[in-house]
Amino acid sequence: MKKLLIITLVLLLTGCWNYRELNQLAITTGIAIDKEDEHYKVTIIIANSKKDSGSDGSITPSVAVYDGTGQTIYEAFKDTSLSVSKQIYLSHIDVLVLSEEIASNNLIDVIDFLFRYPQTRNNFYLVLAKDKNASDILKVTTPLETFPSQNLAKNLEITDKLQGFTYTVDFTNFTKSLVSEGINPVLPSVTIIGNSEEGNKEDNIKQNEPSTYLKLDMLGLFKDDKFIAWASPDESKGINIINNKIYILGVIIDYQDEKIVTEITEMKTSFKVEDNQVKITINTEGAIQEVNAKVDLYDPEIIEEIKNVNIEKIKQYVNEAINLAKDNKTDIFGFGNYVYKNDPQRWKEIKDLWDDEIFPSLKIEIDIHLKLQAKGSINDTIEVRE
Repeated sequence: MKKLLIITLVLLLTGCWNYRELNQLAITTGIAIDKEDEHYKVTIIIANSKKDSGSDGSITPSVAVYDGTGQTIYEAFKDTSLSVSKQIYLSHIDVLVLSEEIASNNLIDVIDFLFRYPQTRNNFYLVLAKDKNASDILKVTTPLETFPSQNLAKNLEITDKLQGFTYTVDFTNFTKSLVSEGINPVLPSVTIIGNSEEGNKEDNIKQNEPSTYLKLDMLGLFKDDKFIAWASPDESKGINIINNKIYILGVIIDYQDEKIVTEITEMKTSFKVEDNQVKITINTEGAIQEVNAKVDLYDPEIIEEIKNVNIEKIKQYVNEAINLAKDNKTDIFGFGNYVYKNDPQRWKEIKDLWDDEIFPSLKIEIDIHLKLQAKGSINDTIEVRE
């Protein structure tokens, strides 16, 4: 009975040890990290809920942006808090933007800090700032979303599903690739179209055609914990094909000196590694979506020709991605991870030689099977019907 009474009292008296009133928190939705003069520069976006639109019809910014610098990331974060009247709260981050310099030289410092910091969750997206400061990326306003960081996260999610040259990478999956045997990570990138300084002004969201906006760009390759190279759009598509990250992919081919577009809607890639050989098998389905050539789509021979040209185009994407990875001696496909999982003893013997010697010399066979199940909504072109 005494034990029951003690347990009851403990349950009644216990509260959340780190409980905070919501109005005491500065909800952070995005973080950018740069390097300036050997110091870390941290930029944070905070949801601004204090004011509504002004009585004169003016728009009060929905976010507030603060910068801080320090010799460590921790010190830089604490420096930002000197300008904020509330406690900075990091549990609602949508995206983390890293500069090229940070990704090339100080990535482990960032990963270590975010793993240790108790507030952060691990489901936010990582993205590289291409040809721009990470802080500039985070400050560009948009009329489509409330917060710039939210706009970037939504753009990554939509483009991931509809384009094929980029895909979302969250903190958990990135660090998993970073620490796993026999595989190196990649990250999507974003750049600024227009003037960076104009992008963070209120006028940018008042225009039907914003003068400055963000645009997703190519994938960035890593070797161990360092950014080393950019992939072209076609190389990025090849990376995503091998890594099974394709949901929809538009394949544009030349046929009779004109263009035909096939939309790939199903794609499954698998591979096997034996000795120093890799066999990649790609099973895919698609439909012809645009025809600029005068062709008879009722003719099975023409459909077969179009299918074969599409197969060669997909093979070109894959080969370009493989050549890029080999040239930079970074296994971003996980061929080494396959060996690690299926032959641990052999991996133990060769892992120190994998990226620099064995991976670049692998013989790779590509086998592609394409089904053209439909020809859009009509069976022939308008020109042929006429």
